[in-house]
Amino acid sequence: MVAWTTISLILLGLAASCISLPYMQYVNNRPYRLMQYTECIGGKVYEINDVQDIDECKAACVQHDCQAVNLYQIGEFQFKCEILAYVRGYNPAQGAACYISY
Repeated sequence: MVAWTTISLILLGLAASCISLPYMQYVNNRPYRLMQYTECIGGKVYEINDVQDIDECKAACVQHDCQAVNLYQIGEFQFKCEILAYVRGYNPAQGAACYISY
């Protein structure tokens, strides 16, 4: 649970693109690897627009036993996350990051 608090750094990192995002995150002892400037493509099971708190993304990921979480910077301080049940590919994407578990 505490590991997802660290994910909040992702939002700050996306807002200030010069900040490097953490390479690895652990959620419920499951490792998630960063793919910065990348969008994971796959089975989207949930989407949250206008993310107010990273706990929203965390809860959705845990609820759906996600394989990946896409994070998008929509505006200067506006973010969106997508919860993916599986990943079948990747696309380069400015203003995006994907954390994926293998």
